[in-house]
Amino acid sequence: MEMKVQVPFQQLINIVKSLTPSQKAKLREELDEERAIVKQEDDFIELLLNGPVYGEKELQIIEGNRKSIKQWQTKN
Repeated sequence: MEMKVQVPFQQLINIVKSLTPSQKAKLREELDEERAIVKQEDDFIELLLNGPVYGEKELQIIEGNRKSIKQWQTKN
């Protein structure tokens, strides 16, 4: 069961300040892990957006290959 609570930011800061050093370290690890996951997603999106694309010439070659394969399949 999940429960969501709205906590004012200043109150949240006070709660974090009241944590023990080991609890703060654990909280920091959790936040860093979340940041790493978001970074991986951002890197993947960047790769897709900046990755190689086919030009008109490559698309014509692919289309020609498809036609050749289709002709070969219908002969056999």
